[in-house]
Amino acid sequence: MIKVLIVDDHDLFAEGISSLFKPDDGIVIIKHTKNGYELPAILSVIEIDVILLDIDMPVLNGIACMDLLKNKGYDKPVVMLTMHQSMRQIKAALEKGACGYVLKDASKAELAQAISNAKEGKTYFHPGINDQVFDYFRGLSTGRTGMPELSDREKEIIRCLADGLNTKAISALLYISEHTVKTHRRNIMHKLNVKTSAELIKLSVDKGFI
Repeated sequence: MIKVLIVDDHDLFAEGISSLFKPDDGIVIIKHTKNGYELPAILSVIEIDVILLDIDMPVLNGIACMDLLKNKGYDKPVVMLTMHQSMRQIKAALEKGACGYVLKDASKAELAQAISNAKEGKTYFHPGINDQVFDYFRGLSTGRTGMPELSDREKEIIRCLADGLNTKAISALLYISEHTVKTHRRNIMHKLNVKTSAELIKLSVDKGFI
Protein backbone atom coordinates (compact mmCIF):
# COMPACT_ATOMS: atom_id res chain seq x y z
CA MET A 1 0.00 0.00 0.00
CA ILE A 2 1.45 3.38 -1.04
CA LYS A 3 0.97 5.93 1.71
CA VAL A 4 0.34 9.45 0.44
CA LEU A 5 0.37 12.87 2.09
CA ILE A 6 -1.57 15.69 0.40
CA VAL A 7 -0.38 19.27 0.87
CA ASP A 8 -3.08 21.55 -0.55
CA ASP A 9 -4.98 24.51 0.87
CA HIS A 10 -8.33 23.43 -0.60
CA ASP A 11 -10.17 21.03 1.70
CA LEU A 12 -12.77 19.95 -0.85
CA PHE A 13 -10.12 19.12 -3.44
CA ALA A 14 -8.08 17.09 -0.95
CA GLU A 15 -11.20 15.26 0.20
CA GLY A 16 -12.05 14.51 -3.40
CA ILE A 17 -8.63 13.00 -4.03
CA SER A 18 -8.91 10.94 -0.84
CA SER A 19 -12.26 9.53 -1.91
CA LEU A 20 -10.92 8.48 -5.32
CA PHE A 21 -8.75 5.66 -4.01
CA LYS A 22 -10.02 2.38 -2.59
CA PRO A 23 -8.00 -0.30 -0.77
CA ASP A 24 -7.66 -2.42 -3.90
CA ASP A 25 -6.02 0.52 -5.72
CA GLY A 26 -2.94 0.04 -3.56
CA ILE A 27 -2.94 3.74 -2.66
CA VAL A 28 -4.16 5.37 0.54
CA ILE A 29 -4.24 9.04 1.53
CA ILE A 30 -2.82 9.01 5.04
CA LYS A 31 -3.10 12.71 5.86
CA HIS A 32 -3.89 16.14 4.44
CA THR A 33 -2.38 19.45 5.52
CA LYS A 34 -2.89 23.00 4.27
CA ASN A 35 0.26 24.34 5.89
CA GLY A 36 3.64 23.46 4.38
CA TYR A 37 5.39 24.38 7.60
CA GLU A 38 3.79 21.29 9.17
CA LEU A 39 5.54 18.91 6.80
CA PRO A 40 8.63 18.12 8.91
CA ALA A 41 6.50 17.45 12.01
CA ILE A 42 4.17 15.16 10.06
CA LEU A 43 7.01 13.22 8.46
CA SER A 44 8.66 12.76 11.83
CA VAL A 45 5.71 10.78 13.19
CA ILE A 46 3.93 9.30 10.15
CA GLU A 47 5.38 6.97 7.53
CA ILE A 48 4.80 8.55 4.12
CA ASP A 49 5.83 7.16 0.73
CA VAL A 50 4.82 9.99 -1.62
CA ILE A 51 3.89 13.65 -1.17
CA LEU A 52 1.28 15.28 -3.42
CA LEU A 53 2.13 18.95 -3.30
CA ASP A 54 0.25 21.97 -4.63
CA ILE A 55 2.28 24.93 -5.88
CA ASP A 56 0.02 27.86 -5.09
CA MET A 57 -0.60 27.99 -1.32
CA PRO A 58 -0.93 31.07 0.90
CA VAL A 59 1.22 30.11 3.90
CA LEU A 60 4.16 28.42 2.18
CA ASN A 61 4.06 27.70 -1.52
CA GLY A 62 4.98 24.32 -2.97
CA ILE A 63 8.42 25.32 -4.22
CA ALA A 64 9.31 26.71 -0.79
CA CYS A 65 7.98 23.49 0.79
CA MET A 66 10.54 21.51 -1.19
CA ASP A 67 13.31 23.76 0.10
CA LEU A 68 12.05 23.24 3.65
CA LEU A 69 12.06 19.45 3.24
CA LYS A 70 15.59 19.50 1.86
CA ASN A 71 16.85 21.74 4.67
CA LYS A 72 15.30 19.40 7.24
CA GLY A 73 16.91 16.36 5.65
CA TYR A 74 13.78 14.73 4.20
CA ASP A 75 14.09 13.09 0.81
CA LYS A 76 10.56 11.93 0.07
CA PRO A 77 9.41 11.71 -3.58
CA VAL A 78 7.25 14.71 -4.47
CA VAL A 79 4.60 14.89 -7.17
CA MET A 80 3.38 18.40 -7.92
CA LEU A 81 -0.42 18.44 -8.25
CA THR A 82 -1.42 21.83 -9.58
CA MET A 83 -3.40 23.81 -12.14
CA HIS A 84 -0.29 25.73 -13.24
CA GLN A 85 1.34 24.65 -16.48
CA SER A 86 3.65 27.57 -17.21
CA MET A 87 7.26 26.67 -17.99
CA ARG A 88 8.40 28.89 -15.13
CA GLN A 89 6.50 26.80 -12.58
CA ILE A 90 7.45 23.49 -14.18
CA LYS A 91 11.13 24.43 -14.33
CA ALA A 92 11.14 25.59 -10.69
CA ALA A 93 9.56 22.32 -9.53
CA LEU A 94 11.95 20.15 -11.53
CA GLU A 95 14.98 22.09 -10.32
CA LYS A 96 13.89 21.51 -6.72
CA GLY A 97 13.69 17.77 -7.36
CA ALA A 98 10.03 17.01 -8.07
CA CYS A 99 9.71 13.58 -9.70
CA GLY A 100 6.26 14.22 -11.13
CA TYR A 101 4.08 17.08 -12.32
CA VAL A 102 0.35 16.45 -12.67
CA LEU A 103 -2.36 18.94 -13.57
CA LYS A 104 -5.52 19.01 -11.49
CA ASP A 105 -7.63 17.95 -14.43
CA ALA A 106 -5.84 14.58 -14.52
CA SER A 107 -7.81 11.35 -14.43
CA LYS A 108 -7.64 8.92 -11.54
CA ALA A 109 -5.54 6.58 -13.70
CA GLU A 110 -3.02 9.34 -14.47
CA LEU A 111 -2.73 10.36 -10.84
CA ALA A 112 -2.37 6.73 -9.72
CA GLN A 113 0.39 6.22 -12.30
CA ALA A 114 2.21 9.32 -11.10
CA ILE A 115 2.04 8.13 -7.47
CA SER A 116 3.19 4.61 -8.36
CA ASN A 117 6.06 5.93 -10.47
CA ALA A 118 7.18 8.22 -7.65
CA LYS A 119 7.19 5.33 -5.17
CA GLU A 120 9.36 3.31 -7.59
CA GLY A 121 11.79 6.18 -8.12
CA LYS A 122 10.50 6.98 -11.61
CA THR A 123 9.14 10.20 -13.08
CA TYR A 124 5.71 11.03 -14.45
CA PHE A 125 4.54 14.15 -16.24
CA HIS A 126 1.02 15.06 -17.27
CA PRO A 127 0.52 14.56 -21.03
CA GLY A 128 -0.42 18.21 -21.36
CA ILE A 129 3.09 19.39 -20.39
CA ASN A 130 5.20 16.70 -22.06
CA ASP A 131 6.56 19.13 -24.65
CA GLN A 132 7.67 21.65 -22.01
CA VAL A 133 9.32 18.96 -19.91
CA PHE A 134 11.07 17.53 -22.97
CA ASP A 135 12.41 21.00 -23.82
CA TYR A 136 13.62 21.42 -20.24
CA PHE A 137 15.58 18.15 -20.22
CA ARG A 138 16.91 18.83 -23.71
CA GLY A 139 18.15 22.15 -22.37
CA LEU A 140 19.96 20.34 -19.56
CA SER A 141 21.70 18.03 -22.01
CA THR A 142 22.87 20.94 -24.18
CA GLY A 143 23.79 23.26 -21.34
CA ARG A 144 21.02 25.72 -22.21
CA THR A 145 18.54 25.01 -19.42
CA GLY A 146 15.31 26.87 -19.92
CA MET A 147 16.31 28.24 -23.33
CA PRO A 148 14.16 27.51 -26.38
CA GLU A 149 15.54 25.65 -29.37
CA LEU A 150 16.22 27.74 -32.48
CA SER A 151 16.01 26.40 -36.02
CA ASP A 152 19.00 26.52 -38.36
CA ARG A 153 17.30 29.27 -40.35
CA GLU A 154 16.72 31.33 -37.21
CA LYS A 155 20.39 30.97 -36.30
CA GLU A 156 21.31 32.16 -39.81
CA ILE A 157 19.15 35.23 -39.31
CA ILE A 158 20.84 35.99 -35.98
CA ARG A 159 24.32 35.64 -37.53
CA CYS A 160 23.33 38.03 -40.29
CA LEU A 161 22.06 40.57 -37.75
CA ALA A 162 25.29 40.18 -35.79
CA ASP A 163 27.19 40.99 -39.00
CA GLY A 164 25.24 44.22 -39.26
CA LEU A 165 23.04 43.26 -42.20
CA ASN A 166 19.63 44.88 -42.59
CA THR A 167 16.42 43.16 -43.66
CA LYS A 168 16.98 43.83 -47.37
CA ALA A 169 20.54 42.49 -47.28
CA ILE A 170 19.51 39.37 -45.34
CA SER A 171 16.73 38.76 -47.83
CA ALA A 172 19.17 38.88 -50.75
CA LEU A 173 21.79 36.77 -49.03
CA LEU A 174 19.43 33.97 -47.96
CA TYR A 175 17.17 34.13 -51.03
CA ILE A 176 14.02 34.71 -48.98
CA SER A 177 11.55 37.59 -48.99
CA GLU A 178 11.92 40.59 -46.73
CA HIS A 179 8.57 39.66 -45.18
CA THR A 180 9.98 36.22 -44.28
CA VAL A 181 13.07 37.83 -42.73
CA LYS A 182 10.87 40.09 -40.60
CA THR A 183 8.71 37.14 -39.55
CA HIS A 184 11.75 35.08 -38.51
CA ARG A 185 13.18 38.05 -36.60
CA ARG A 186 9.91 38.63 -34.77
CA ASN A 187 9.63 34.93 -33.86
CA ILE A 188 13.22 34.78 -32.63
CA MET A 189 12.78 37.80 -30.39
CA HIS A 190 9.56 36.34 -29.02
CA LYS A 191 11.26 32.99 -28.29
CA LEU A 192 14.20 34.62 -26.53
CA ASN A 193 12.07 37.29 -24.82
CA VAL A 194 14.17 40.23 -26.03
CA LYS A 195 13.02 43.56 -27.46
CA THR A 196 16.02 44.91 -29.39
CA SER A 197 18.56 43.54 -31.84
CA ALA A 198 21.35 44.39 -29.42
CA GLU A 199 19.74 42.27 -26.68
CA LEU A 200 19.15 39.49 -29.19
CA ILE A 201 22.77 39.38 -30.33
CA LYS A 202 24.19 39.56 -26.80
CA LEU A 203 21.94 36.75 -25.54
CA SER A 204 22.69 34.61 -28.59
CA VAL A 205 26.42 34.96 -28.02
CA ASP A 206 26.11 34.26 -24.29
CA LYS A 207 24.04 31.11 -24.89
CA GLY A 208 26.10 29.81 -27.79
CA PHE A 209 23.44 30.18 -30.47
CA ILE A 210 26.03 31.94 -32.65
